[in-house]
Amino acid sequence: TLIKIVKELFKQQFVIIVVNDGSHKSYNKIFDELKELSIVLTHEINKGKGEALKTGLSYIAHYFPANSIVVTLDADGQHSIKDTINVCNQVSHHAQAIILGVRSFDQDVPLRSRFGNSVTKFIFRISTRLNVSDTQTGLRAFKADMIPYLLKIEGSRYEYEMNMLLACAKDKVELVEVGIETIYEN
Repeated sequence: TLIKIVKELFKQQFVIIVVNDGSHKSYNKIFDELKELSIVLTHEINKGKGEALKTGLSYIAHYFPANSIVVTLDADGQHSIKDTINVCNQVSHHAQAIILGVRSFDQDVPLRSRFGNSVTKFIFRISTRLNVSDTQTGLRAFKADMIPYLLKIEGSRYEYEMNMLLACAKDKVELVEVGIETIYEN
């Protein structure tokens, strides 16, 4: 799935950064193949999704202009290339915001995913008085000049993404929702 995503993004002229977060050496062939189409950064041991995101963001902050558009997406195939492009395009209309690609949870979504999002959505709403319909989305876009702010947010694993939303709510950083296709692979 990851190779397919990278190939499709490459065709759309994205500069792709992949973070190998301490994957077993049996996956080295995949990351070697990806090096032809992307920049592959590697953690020798698993540090968690939050640290992987921070590694990628740090790289972007160091090597790319502050007006670059950054998009994060999960490697499991849950985000279409069309939606990725759409979320990126929204940054030009909301330059100081985090754009969230939000899924609809009223379709044939696995119970675990529906339950998890319902709980985090509820906790977020009580904590911030803001309604974000998909607090667990990995499809997010923003200008690179936001990276120093995002790197200060605590969290090294999955909690980092929720902490990002909480920090944005506290600091009045706009969160813009853009509807995306709901994809769950069997």
